[in-house]
Amino acid sequence: MMALLAQAASSGEWHDGWQLAVVTFTALTIVAGWIHRQSKSDLKSVRDELKAEVASAEERLKKDITELKADLTSAENSLKADIAEVGGDLKDLKDKLYDDARSQAAIYQWQLAATQPAASEVSPQQSPSQPKQLAETRTD
Repeated sequence: MMALLAQAASSGEWHDGWQLAVVTFTALTIVAGWIHRQSKSDLKSVRDELKAEVASAEERLKKDITELKADLTSAENSLKADIAEVGGDLKDLKDKLYDDARSQAAIYQWQLAATQPAASEVSPQQSPSQPKQLAETRTD
C-alpha cells in the first residue's frame, strides 16, 4: 500500500493514490468490523452454550442431592429399626438370663434342702458338729 502511495505521489497522481488509500482503509475497516462482530457473535454463542451447560449441571446436581437425601433418610430409618430390634433382643436376652439364674437358684436351694435333715429329724442331743480344736502344747 505504501508502494502504491509512493508511486502515486511520484507520478503526480496523488489524488488517485489518496482515493486508493481511502478505499483500502474503508475496506479494511469494514472487514475488521465484520470480524469483530463475528467474534462477538461467536463469543456470545459460546457464552450461551456455557450458561446452558451450567444450568444443566445445576439441575443434575440438585436431582442427585435430592436422591442422596432420600437415600440417607431411608438408611437412617433402617438403622433406627435395626437398633430398636437389637435393643429388644438384648432385653429378651437379659430377661431370659435373669429367669435362668432364678431357676438355677431355686434348683440349688431345693437340692440343699434335700440334703439337710428336716428340723423334726434332728434330736436335741445331737448338736451341730463343731470343728475340733487342736490342743496347744507348750515346751518348757
